[in-house]
Amino acid sequence: MAPVQNSQGVTDRIVPMRVIVCGVPRTGTLSVQSALRQLGLHDCYHMQSVLENPSDAREWARAFEAKYAGNGSFTRADWDHLLGDCQAVCDAPAAFFGPELAEAYPEAKVVILNREPEAWYKSFLDSIYPLTRPQNLGSKLHRLYCLILDQNMRDVFVYSKAVRKYVTTYDHGKEKDKALAWYKSQYQEFHDRIPDDRRIEYTVEEGWKPLCDLLSLPVPMVTDETSGEVVEAPFPRLNDLASFKARGSGLLTKSTERANSNLLNAIGRLAVTGVAGYAGYLLWKTRLGGRV
Repeated sequence: MAPVQNSQGVTDRIVPMRVIVCGVPRTGTLSVQSALRQLGLHDCYHMQSVLENPSDAREWARAFEAKYAGNGSFTRADWDHLLGDCQAVCDAPAAFFGPELAEAYPEAKVVILNREPEAWYKSFLDSIYPLTRPQNLGSKLHRLYCLILDQNMRDVFVYSKAVRKYVTTYDHGKEKDKALAWYKSQYQEFHDRIPDDRRIEYTVEEGWKPLCDLLSLPVPMVTDETSGEVVEAPFPRLNDLASFKARGSGLLTKSTERANSNLLNAIGRLAVTGVAGYAGYLLWKTRLGGRV
């Protein structure tokens, strides 16, 4: 399909969309992103992309409104504008639009990224759930502080609010049956709306070969440091629980730093305003004797 032009008569798509990975968070998406990068697809949109570019969050919120509420539309031109420099997508939020992206980019390959439902539930419960739903008052107040004073956090909150409203409408920690039903429904939608001949079923445990076969690319090889022989490169194994928690903590630390800086700047501006006002008062009192 030829690139779609925007309202200015030019296309926002810089590179072709080559791979659409339909796999919800905690199914191995970061490992697959790294694998695709090693295979030469150097920009694969992932939830980390939203966190690195928080202004994208409002576009994703608009996409949720279009899909789930029927408010407006989100066309190929919109996807090109949002994802025009990406050769692949995986993880949320793109995974929630897997069928739509497959329809928008019929030339792209589709990977259904699977994980055993119970293992997915436990992984999500131990990682994303506590990050998005803090349980104690101190954590809640900390998030509120960042939300008030950090624009990046406010942008991401717009996205998170849309996800809770339209996608994960249950409490993952308290409604396991609903969580598993949602998980299965996501994959049912992938299977119902994406033709068999366009997709492969895949798990990260299968390693390189299925991805390389799909893309007609050779399996990456490296030289073994011990034997000196050329062997198959290790498949990426990223985003274990400890790594995920460390990244989440780092993101909150950066948000807190921005919030503190913004608070100090605001206090500084108030102080300058106060000093200027007091100086004006003294000037008025000195020159006019306080007379009106």
